[in-house]
Parts: sequence; structure tokens; C-alpha cells
Amino acid sequence: MTLATNWVGNRFNCLAYTLEMPFKDNANLPDDDFGWNGQRSLRLGEAVLSAILNVAGDLR
Repeated sequence: MTLATNWVGNRFNCLAYTLEMPFKDNANLPDDDFGWNGQRSLRLGEAVLSAILNVAGDLR
């Protein structure tokens, strides 16, 4: 296993993933004033957790 995420999922028998913060702005929804920023990162994290929560009961 080359990623720590794989080890965590395997070791603890749980969902594990790596979420990388984008360094470029979103081409589909650009923000000309700020580009990619902390607030947009926060919203991305919220969206990811919401999606995971919606399918968590169906995993394994």
C-alpha cells in the first residue's frame, strides 16, 4: 500500500479517502475576485461530507 489512506481503511476497516485542495479556480464556477480560497474549500469539504453521509448506510 503506497498511500496512508489505504492503510487507514485497511487497518480500521473503515471508509478512508484523500481530499486534495484544488490550487486552481473552478473552471465551471470561477470567482474573479478571489479565485480558490478558504471559504470555497470549506464548502467543498461540507459537500463531500454530505455526499458521504447520504451513502454511508449503503457501504459494505
